[in-house]
Amino acid sequence: MAESKNSIPERRTFAKGSVIFREGESGNEAYMLQQGTVRIFKTVAGQKVTIGRIWPFQVFGELSLIDAAPRMAGAIADDDCTCLILSKDAIRSMMDQAPPGLNTLILSLLTTVREMGAELADAKAALREHGVE
Repeated sequence: MAESKNSIPERRTFAKGSVIFREGESGNEAYMLQQGTVRIFKTVAGQKVTIGRIWPFQVFGELSLIDAAPRMAGAIADDDCTCLILSKDAIRSMMDQAPPGLNTLILSLLTTVREMGAELADAKAALREHGVE
């Protein structure tokens, strides 16, 4: 477990070019980037398509902790990175304390984010086929 209740989250470093997680994997932890940049990508027709960048103090990898679906995208360290690790248990504990109805709203938003990520990756791949980056 990356952290226990009332403890300081684990800090992890990733060298430039390291895969932080892969598309399709199950998610057991999320990350808060402290230093560096991270590229979020989906694979379309065997090609990596960037769908986002993560900057310091942003959280990533949280979707699969909330809805238990496989990771919608992969993450690679664009620079040497330092992250705080947010455990599945910590996220679930926060979700359990949410006001009634909020979790339903969050799950609805996650479905939209996943659909938009897939559509964005497909559109960027189609543009790439026509020489547009």
